Amino acid sequence: WRAGAMVTPAVMALLAIPFFICIFMGVDNPARLSVAVAFGTAQSLLSKTAKYALFDPTTQMAYIPLDEESKVKGKAAIDVLGSRMGKSGGSLIQQGLVFLFGNILNASPAVAVLYYSVLFAWLSAANTLSGLFVAK
Repeated sequence: WRAGAMVTPAVMALLAIPFFICIFMGVDNPARLSVAVAFGTAQSLLSKTAKYALFDPTTQMAYIPLDEESKVKGKAAIDVLGSRMGKSGGSLIQQGLVFLFGNILNASPAVAVLYYSVLFAWLSAANTLSGLFVAK
C-alpha cells in the first residue's frame, strides 16, 4: 500500500525539478520557453498517469479496514469537502501570489516552495496512513 501511495508525489517531485530549473533560468527566449513547456507537459501527463493508476486505487483501499458507517461518512467528507476546498484553496493561493508578485513567473520561487511543501506533507501523510493501515 505504501509504495502505491507514495509513487505519485515522488514522481511529481522528481519531474518538476527540470521544469522549475527551466523557469528559474528564465523564459525570455522561445527556445527556453519551449523546453519549459515540454518539461511541464511531461510532468503533468506522467503525474496524472501515476495518480490515476496508483494513487487513486490506494485511496480506495484505505477505507477497507473501516466499518460501514465510517466508510460512507469518511468517503463523502473527503470526496466533497476535500476536493472542493483543495481546488478553491489552490486557486486562492495562486491569485494571492499573482497579486503579490505581479505575475506567475515572478512568483515561481514561491510556487516551487509551496509545491514541494505540499508534496512533502503528502508523502508524510501517506507514510503515517500506511502505518495505520498496516496496524489494522
